[in-house]
This record gives sequence, C-alpha cells and structure tokens, in this order.
Amino acid sequence: MRQRRKALILQPIKWVLLLGVVGSGSVYGLTKAGFIEWNSDHQLSSLMFWKSDTQASTKGVALAAGADPTAKVSSKPTPSAASSTAPTSTPASTPAASTPPSATPPATPPATTPSGAVQLISQAQSIVPVNANEKAWLELAGEIKLDPGKLFSYQAWLNEVSKGKAPEKKNDDLSHVASLLYEAALRAGMGIGERYAHQDNPAYAPAGFDVDFQPDKKDLTFYNSLGVPVTVGVIYNGETPVVTLNGKPKGDWKAPKITVSKEVFAPENMIVTDFTLVGQGDVKRSDGLPGLLVKVFNDEKNDGKNQLIYKDFYAPHPIIIAKAPTGEEVKSP
Repeated sequence: MRQRRKALILQPIKWVLLLGVVGSGSVYGLTKAGFIEWNSDHQLSSLMFWKSDTQASTKGVALAAGADPTAKVSSKPTPSAASSTAPTSTPASTPAASTPPSATPPATPPATTPSGAVQLISQAQSIVPVNANEKAWLELAGEIKLDPGKLFSYQAWLNEVSKGKAPEKKNDDLSHVASLLYEAALRAGMGIGERYAHQDNPAYAPAGFDVDFQPDKKDLTFYNSLGVPVTVGVIYNGETPVVTLNGKPKGDWKAPKITVSKEVFAPENMIVTDFTLVGQGDVKRSDGLPGLLVKVFNDEKNDGKNQLIYKDFYAPHPIIIAKAPTGEEVKSP
C-alpha cells in the first residue's frame, strides 16, 4: 500500500521533470535558431501580465526607427521631466544650411544715422531723362567736393574740368546739371550767391529751381555753410538722374523744409492784322503759354515758420490770333 501511494506521488514529479527537460531543450533550440531572444535584464515583474506596465517597449521604437537590431537596448525606465529635481538647459540647435529662410521680413533699420557716419544730406531729382552729353557732365559733377566755409562757383569748376577732356559745352545741358546742383544745395540749407532763372521755365527743371547758366556771363554760386566737407553724388532712377549731397553733419543738424507755392496766370488774346488773309477768316497763330509766379519758402528750424526767400516769375505768352484786314484797312495807304 505504501509503495503504491509512493508511486502515485512520484509519478507527477516525473512528468514535471520530463516536461522541464523537454521545455528547456525546446527553448534552447529555438534560441539557437534565432526565433526567440532572452533578455537577462527582464525581471520577474515583467512577466506578470496582470500588472499595469507604464513603460513602453523601447526596442520596438528603435527597430521602427531603423536602429541596429543587434544593439542592446536598456529596458530601465527613464526618469520623466516631472521627476527631475532641477531643470537642465538645452542649447539651441543650429539650423541646417538647407533650411528655407523665414517668411518674416527682416527688421527695418532705424531711421536715425549713427553719429559720425556719412549720410544723405539732400537730393534733387531731374523730372526728365538725360542725354549722353548730360550724363558725361553729371559723371564729372559726381566728383565735386565742397569744402566747409568755401564758395563754390560753377564757372570755376567748369574751367577746371575743361583743362582735360570734357564733354561738349551745350548751354541747355550745362544749365540742367547746374539746376540739379542748385536745388540740392538749397535743400541742404546752403547759402546761395548767384543764380539766374530762365524767362520761361524749361522742361528739364521744376519751376523755381531752374538755373540759366551761360558760360562767362551768368554763373551759379553757393556757400557751404554746414561746417563739414560735403561730396556730390549722382545716382539714377532708370534714365533719370538724382544728384545727392553727402556728409557728416553735426548730431543736432536738420535739413530745412523747402516748400513752393505757385500762382498761374492765364494768357491773354492778342489780335493782329494779317494782310495775307484778305477775304479769309481769323487764324490762331499761337496757343500762348500760361504765366507762373513761384514763391519759395524756407522753414529753417522745422518749426512751421516759413520764410519767403525768393520769387520767380515766368511771364505768360499771349494767344496770337491773326485776322483778315477790313475793307478800309485795305484801302488805306
């Protein structure tokens, strides 16, 4: 009876041992074959599937990212940001060279010019394009330097540059360049000496800023009263030139505000008798030209107090109408 009971007790143990041996061999064979992998870092708690596991599988993420499948991945939990006792500073990443530029426009530089820097003092833009001869004169004008406390003479400058190879001296071309220099000097607040206006406002200059320069007869002069050297520059907006004055004025210097008022005078009719029109009607010989009174004001301190500095008057041209003579006029000797 005892032996039978002993056999009944040992029989389950034999089956357990047999299954253990077979199982171990199977696991060993599958491991060698590469079908399963044993991670020695796994603790017993990882096999307890009934417990909630908050740590995600890092190996699956690594493989999905293309990492080396043979690399050893630690299964130890990484402390979260909330459990950190002190924040750590992360250096800003440097953008790659292929990163597209930001859509945000760059910041606009300050309007103020740093102290001591060369800056634009004033400018005068032509209202018409220039020809090749005028461009040549403007190129020479772009080399002019105005010394402080000195009087500039357009005639003297012309004499100096004419010692070398100079463009053709056409009065209109020289007057156009002189007009641009004059307006730039006036807007810079320089003192004006000689300046002659045309009888009729030319097409190349705005009314009130034209200069009628005639070599050895009518000059243009102005005085550099800014106390600093000033250089002339010439830039182009298409074919239209812009004459600039540039320098390093004092920190509290401001260019005066130059304003212009215009008063137009309509032309009158002028009737003349034309004996070639016997037996015919009246004929208009000229459309005339309106007159213009220009007043130029200077607000030197930019305080709204305008001061009249000069007037230019361009007289109107009458409308000329020719009429046929009457019978009495024909008979009169």
